[in-house]
Amino acid sequence: MEKHIGDFMRIVRCTNYFRTQKMADSGITGIQCTYLLCINRTPGISQEQLASQLYKDKSVIARHLASLESNGYIHREPDPKDRRVQKLYLTAKAEELLPRIREVFHEWNQVLYDGFSDEEILLLSSMLRRLYSNAELALGHPEHLAERCPAPEQAPPAASRKETGT
Repeated sequence: MEKHIGDFMRIVRCTNYFRTQKMADSGITGIQCTYLLCINRTPGISQEQLASQLYKDKSVIARHLASLESNGYIHREPDPKDRRVQKLYLTAKAEELLPRIREVFHEWNQVLYDGFSDEEILLLSSMLRRLYSNAELALGHPEHLAERCPAPEQAPPAASRKETGT
């Protein structure tokens, strides 16, 4: 079982590396792509909410958001109800980048699903959702199940994947 978790972690590292390479000219990292998609999905999300939803340390989130802000991808506005809370919003520059980010995510999904049948993809997706649900419940955050950021992507249909005959 532990080997499988290690495999998942290697896939996550490969995913972020791939995204970072593809987005290098924009100055954002693979994980920052995820932040932008999450902020787009929930405009006005707070830094603390973002950290909670993504299970990231607040200081890591703070550094990444500072970089995104200095590069002109996000801006912060104080919450009128609590001036200590900063709400996060995308800038026009970030909104222009969203289609490219989505294309990079789609391209990576095609890489990962290469050679899988539609049935295998559905089974894998179902099992991964169960693992995710178990993890959320174990951490006491079942509310996050409906708040996943970014929104889960659909697997590319078999016709758009390179078939390997397996």
